[in-house]
Amino acid sequence: MRKNSVDRKGVNGVKVIYKINGLNLDRFINVAKKRGIQLFDIKKEGNKQLYVAVSYKDCQKFFAIAKELCYNIKRIKYSGKGYPFFLLLNSIWSLVGALIFVLIAFLASDTVFSLSFSGSGSVYKEQVQSYLASHGVKPFVRFSSLDLEGLEDGILADNPHLSFVSVTKHGSKLNLELILSTDNVEKLEGNVSRLIATENGQIEQIKVYRGTAQFSVGDYVKEGDVIIDGYAVIKEQVVETNVIAFVTLKASRTINYFSNDQNDEQNAKLFALAQMGEKQVVSVEVQKEKIDKTYIYNTTVYYRMVIYAG
Repeated sequence: MRKNSVDRKGVNGVKVIYKINGLNLDRFINVAKKRGIQLFDIKKEGNKQLYVAVSYKDCQKFFAIAKELCYNIKRIKYSGKGYPFFLLLNSIWSLVGALIFVLIAFLASDTVFSLSFSGSGSVYKEQVQSYLASHGVKPFVRFSSLDLEGLEDGILADNPHLSFVSVTKHGSKLNLELILSTDNVEKLEGNVSRLIATENGQIEQIKVYRGTAQFSVGDYVKEGDVIIDGYAVIKEQVVETNVIAFVTLKASRTINYFSNDQNDEQNAKLFALAQMGEKQVVSVEVQKEKIDKTYIYNTTVYYRMVIYAG
């Protein structure tokens, strides 16, 4: 397409130098001339090698003849008075092509091509899809037009069966992780003045509707730490208030499994998972050590828990 565009621009004086290898090179020269191709600067090297220049507009016909007659052909370089202009045009088209590619890549990266659902709350996928569609969230919408945190809050408010919603961008997918309200949710009822960590863990998400966060996403907290405290600063004045918030923690528990089998990792995982009850398991890691003739499988189970206040 780019070469044709250059031809239409009428680039004159551009030649292409080729190297031809094969027998009976005079036959090749005569065939090219009979088919209306003008040859320039013909130079033979021995009986099997030929250097020749042809007009740029005749390149395709010339190349086709070489292939038809079973000659090996290789382009060496461009030359001629029109070559600088030809090079400029090619550079412009290359730049335009690169800009178009970048633009397409940018638009693609900012476009939702599909929705992906995970977690136990995926059983309410259709209801969530209906909510998203009613708020203009569907394939081919722009990521930059979406308020992901607002969508999380809206889905939670719209569906009482869910305790945790995470909406994230992953490539061209909009990922939605949904957790049922029956899955490992610890709710602090009444007018509580603090939201306190009930286990050691890393904070994955914080939503504060009333109160002040003492930690941020990514921080590690210990059991008993005050994550959300019951106060607010209004016009430089500290005002006491009850807490309305929820926090998701990624916690872990290590369970030991003893075996005489040196390849018993799978049973160690199953044993550990059986101890976790209804906790929302995220991942499992197993480390093995040997004491005397016994193998000890130290299995660490990572799980997610949600704490509510208010």
